[in-house]
Amino acid sequence: MSSSRALAISHGMRDSIVIHKFIYHILKTSEEEMDYLSAVTLSDEQKTFFQDMIAESSRGTKYNFTDVENSPLFEQCEDLVNNLDDNDLFIDTSKSIAHNFKATHDKRMADGIVVVTTFSMEVNLQPKNFVAILKLDYKPVWQQVRDEANPSQVMFKKITDSLLDDKAAIQKRAFIDIGSSFNWDVIAVERNKAAANQDTDAAIGEHFKNFLSVILLEDNSAVTRKVISHAKKWSAQHSELVPSDIKARVINYIEAHNDMNINVDDIRDLICEHENIETKSRLMGSFDVYMDEVELSGVQFTSKANSIPKSEKRTKIKTNRNVILEWHGEMKDAGIEKKQVDGQTVFTIFADNVNDIS
Repeated sequence: MSSSRALAISHGMRDSIVIHKFIYHILKTSEEEMDYLSAVTLSDEQKTFFQDMIAESSRGTKYNFTDVENSPLFEQCEDLVNNLDDNDLFIDTSKSIAHNFKATHDKRMADGIVVVTTFSMEVNLQPKNFVAILKLDYKPVWQQVRDEANPSQVMFKKITDSLLDDKAAIQKRAFIDIGSSFNWDVIAVERNKAAANQDTDAAIGEHFKNFLSVILLEDNSAVTRKVISHAKKWSAQHSELVPSDIKARVINYIEAHNDMNINVDDIRDLICEHENIETKSRLMGSFDVYMDEVELSGVQFTSKANSIPKSEKRTKIKTNRNVILEWHGEMKDAGIEKKQVDGQTVFTIFADNVNDIS
C-alpha cells in the first residue's frame, strides 16, 4: 500500500491510538486447527509498531457490513468493544475470530499469525473504541551467530518460529468500527493487491471479503473509480471510439473538477461528442442504457482525483512483435496517431526529440 494515499483518519486521531488488549494465534495451512495462545506481552517498541500498522490500515478501501444481524464478525467485535476489561471474553472471542478466519480461507493461503486487538482513538475529542485484525508472515529466518573465540567467523542458526516486525510482512489488515464514528464499518487492505484496485470490488480477495462479511462502500472515491472504469468499458463497444482516449478524457475532466459535484450525465456529454449528429445521438442513447444497467445513470458525486492511481493514467500496449508503447493521457496529446491499413494497425509517433533510454 503506497504511503502517498491519504489516511482516512486525521493525524491527531492517529497519534491518539492506544492498544488495550492484544493477542495472536498461529495459522499453519498444514494443520487442521489454529495454534491458540493465551497471552502475548508487547514491548513499547512493539506497541508502537502495531499502533502504526493499525493507523496505516486506514489507507485502505472502505466497506460496510452486508448484514449486521447475521454477521459473526460484527457480533464478535461488538462483544469485544462492549466488554473491554473482560480478558477471558477477549481471549475466547479472539480464538473464534481466528478460527473463522482460517475456515473462510483455503489451503493456498500462506502461513501466518492472526492478530486481534482492541484499541481506543480520539474522534471529535472523544475516546472511541475499535477492533483491528491483522495477518502477518510467520516463517523461518536465519540468525547470524558469531564465534566467541573468533568474532570474524560466523555461522547461521535457523529460527523456525519467527515473526517479522516489518510492515511488508503484513498480509492483511482490517480496521473495524462497530459504532457510528465514521461513515464506514471496515477499512481493509490486502498485500499484493495493485493500487489500481483500491476503492473497487477487487481491492481485497473474495476469501477475506467473505470473512469480513462486507460490501464496498459507495463513497465518492469508489464512484469516481467506477465511472472511469465503466466509461472505458462502454466505449469498447463502439468502433468509432478509442477506449484509452475515453478513459484519459474522463480522468482529465475529473482532475480539472476535483472536489466538485459531477453528474454522470456530464461525463456522457463529454465523451459522446461527435461531429455527426446521428452518431452523437446514438452514442448518448447507448451510454444511458449502459449506465442504467450498471446503476450509474444520473448519479451525482464529488470527484476525487486523488483516488485515481498513477497506473490508471497510463496506457500501455504490446504488439505481436513484442514492441511496447506507453503514454499518458490522450493519444493526440502524446503525439500519437492510430489507424488501420490493410488489416494492420499503424501507430505514428510525432516527436521533436527521441532519447534512447535503454
